[in-house]
Amino acid sequence: MNADRYLEILKEGLSSFVNELLTSSAESDIIKVATSDAYLFMHDNASCHTATKVTRFLKTKRVPVMKWPAQSPDLNSIENLWSMFKDAFHERLIEENIKPFKNAEVMKRCMTILIEVWRDQGMKLITKLIKSMPRRCAAVIAAEGGHTKY
Repeated sequence: MNADRYLEILKEGLSSFVNELLTSSAESDIIKVATSDAYLFMHDNASCHTATKVTRFLKTKRVPVMKWPAQSPDLNSIENLWSMFKDAFHERLIEENIKPFKNAEVMKRCMTILIEVWRDQGMKLITKLIKSMPRRCAAVIAAEGGHTKY
């Protein structure tokens, strides 16, 4: 990932994603985590995220960005999400005795399993991680940016 590709991704999806967050209905499975006057965009200090062109774009779009401590894996909940999701996916592969390889039929079944795992657990995992953020932030502050259990 480089700054140009990251900027392209932001331009393609950030506005629509924020709009979707702000307009989600009560019946939807989207967790309301933002209002038009209270939301923060979170990304870490990867060089593609902090590139001048990316920072300028986010300022131009008036996207508030969370200040992120340098090298803070404790706050990067997406890493936990990927790990939990991957574990659940692999568990299903083992249950069904599937060994992934580049066979069209197996790949199609793996894709179906990915979708099923996401539908079964995706929002639960995200909810759990969102609810953990205040504890994570407090732990990082208490550790003065040092290692935490997260």
